[in-house]
Parts: sequence; structure tokens; C-alpha cells
Amino acid sequence: MLPHIIAPNLNLPVRPLTQDAFAEFGTVVENPVNATGKPQQLKAVKANQGSALKYIDVSHVSNFYHLAPSGNPARAVMNMFVCSPRQLQSTSSGSDITQEGPSKFPVQILERHPFTPQTFIPLGLSAVDATTVYLVIVAPTCKTTDRPLPYPQHAPKQQRSWTEIFSRAQPTPVDNSTLSPSESSPEPQLPKGPGEPDLSRACAFLANGSQAVTYGPGTWHAPMVVLGAKAIDFVVIQYANDVALEDCQEMEIRTETGSDGLNVVIDSARLSSKLQEKAKL
Repeated sequence: MLPHIIAPNLNLPVRPLTQDAFAEFGTVVENPVNATGKPQQLKAVKANQGSALKYIDVSHVSNFYHLAPSGNPARAVMNMFVCSPRQLQSTSSGSDITQEGPSKFPVQILERHPFTPQTFIPLGLSAVDATTVYLVIVAPTCKTTDRPLPYPQHAPKQQRSWTEIFSRAQPTPVDNSTLSPSESSPEPQLPKGPGEPDLSRACAFLANGSQAVTYGPGTWHAPMVVLGAKAIDFVVIQYANDVALEDCQEMEIRTETGSDGLNVVIDSARLSSKLQEKAKL
């Protein structure tokens, strides 16, 4: 039986997926030239005999399983999720969804991967596809000192020895690397705390085929929500150690009697219009 929390009576608007808006939860992976809003500040170098531009460290794939209680080592895994379009509900008392009125997606479960980030990369979906998009639904983590589930607990920081201190003062040997990771991108996100999702601050973002998304380690998120005419094939990259509660933790979102619960509200007509505009660009 899954742990559960009671949803507030809350309707989430859909926002464009931009790096600024999503920064608390992870990384938007996209070509900075085509990004909406302020993109990541990435270093770029020429590659492939000058025929390509290589952006350095567009997203971090970090392994925090050394902090897991089981001690089981993790390995990098690459899976594929074929995600079918979700059925939306009407926001009116009737059950029929019309193109003119808004519809909603009820958020009934969230999950997190406490020891690893998770990157979703859509395949075969154009940025100008006017028929299919996907929703990214996330929530911050509540602050708490309770530890009901396995979560990353950092070891206490040890004092450096004098030998280590003086060794850092030695000149760095010259190598022929073009750009170091520390110069090219911000530090990777650390795992979130052990708390439940803060549903009062949940967010929903609309993504298209030109965008991949990385959930930071421990970030509460809904399973992928595809909207439109066809399924989307996602390549998913993460670490895993095959210990169920260390790889994935789920939280059921329940609704009290008389409450509508937590819903993402989608203006179908406006969304269709926006997609048509993109298709013409």
C-alpha cells in the first residue's frame, strides 16, 4: 500500500517550460539558440572538424547511491518509455470535453528517485508538431527531519590533513583538455530532503519535441503526461541499483469528499491555437 497525502483543492495553470522557471526542479535540455526565455549559460566549443558546435554538460547525470542505506552499487541505465496520450476530464459538471472549454488532468500520484537524476528525451517529435506535446508536473519537497523512507544522508565533512592542504597548493599539470566541467556549467543539484511533496507549490509545464527534461535527484514529479494525438517514445537515462525503495518512491494523492483535488487545467482551444502557430513558424 502506497503512502498518501490529501490534495488541496487547487487548479494548476500550465506554464511554458523554460530553464528559469524549472531551475528549482532540474534542467531543461534544449538548443540554447532556440530556447524560450533565458537559457542555461553553457560553454560551447567547435567539434567534428568545425562542422558542429558542442555545448558542454547540458545536464548532469550524477550518482548518489553511495548514500543509500543498502549499500548496493548502482549502474547507469537507459530505458525507453512509450507514453500514450492521457484522457482529460471536463472542468464542468458534464463529462464531455469540448474544444471551446477548458479540461483538466487530475494529479493522483507523484514519485521521486532519491539517489539519481532522471532525464527524459523525446524521440521523433518535432518542435513544430501541432498535434502532440507533454506535461511536466513537479512539486517542491517539504522540509522535515522525519525519515520514513530511504533518502540520501550525507556523511559528516572530515577535516583535511595538512598533507592534503599543501598538496592543493602544488601547480596543476598542464593537459590538453579544452574546457573543464567546472568552467562549463553550474554544479549538479544535490538530492532533496526526505519530506513529502509540497502540493501547495506544485507546478505544471508544457514541453514540446525540442525539449528534454532532467528531474533533479529526489524531485517529486508526476509520471509523464502526453497530450494530443499520438504516443511519445522517451529515452530515459538514470542510475539504479534494483532496490525498489531506493530506486523509486511513490506518493498517492487522495481527494477528500466534496473537493476537486489537485488538477492541471488545460485550455484546449488556446493550446491548439498555440500549437498551430508553432507549426507555421
